[in-house]
Amino acid sequence: MQNSRFLGIALLMFVVSIGLTGVNTAHAHKAQVVGDFKVDVGWKKEPPIVNEKNTIEVIFSIASDFDKQRFDIIPTQSSAVVNPNDITGLAKDLEVRIRIGSAEQETLTFAEDSEIPGTYYADYTPSESGLAKIQLYGKINGSDFEASFHPEKVEERTRSSSVIPDWIRNNAKWWSDGTIGDSDFISGIQYLITNHILGVPVTHQESGDSEEIPSWIKTNAGWWADKMISDDDFVKGIQYMITNGILRV
Repeated sequence: MQNSRFLGIALLMFVVSIGLTGVNTAHAHKAQVVGDFKVDVGWKKEPPIVNEKNTIEVIFSIASDFDKQRFDIIPTQSSAVVNPNDITGLAKDLEVRIRIGSAEQETLTFAEDSEIPGTYYADYTPSESGLAKIQLYGKINGSDFEASFHPEKVEERTRSSSVIPDWIRNNAKWWSDGTIGDSDFISGIQYLITNHILGVPVTHQESGDSEEIPSWIKTNAGWWADKMISDDDFVKGIQYMITNGILRV
């Protein structure tokens, strides 16, 4: 019950933050309408950071009348009836050419998500900062198409190596004072990292058995919640837990 409570609170506060900032997990994705289909393109992990592994995400869906009013429309020659299966099985005809700043243009191929129809991924690590131009080529419903997108700008790594939403301080405070237990806090942090809500630099994952959480990590969480130590100091505790098999991501 407490685990559900923690995740529920985390999700609620994340939704509240969306309402206040107008941002969601795909906030920098760009969309166009291709014939009768909406195409969203962007980074899976936002913001994209130089030399950090990322993924270009392309999402196809059937365009609504609202979509056709809101986004640019690329006409196609197809007159075939549209059905939900049209958005699947497109990987073999899907290609992206990406250029960032002065870096040489690269061509990527895609794989379809096995669980989310119409969603395609291609791994990509940006080598320099700047605006990205993505040229997408493909075929849908029997028609070839081409579209250009400009997703979120690639950023340099800032002096602080972690990106932590400020509202997570409440969860850290509840854990440090015993309102929620260790397992609840661990489950919540796993959820936040997996869904890219909490940014933690890549850390080596040990395969051994987990151990108890050292008391200094919980103490640090309380200090961080009270803004007595930096974000990076708090993240060091999370990295320790990942390295020592306490927290698995």
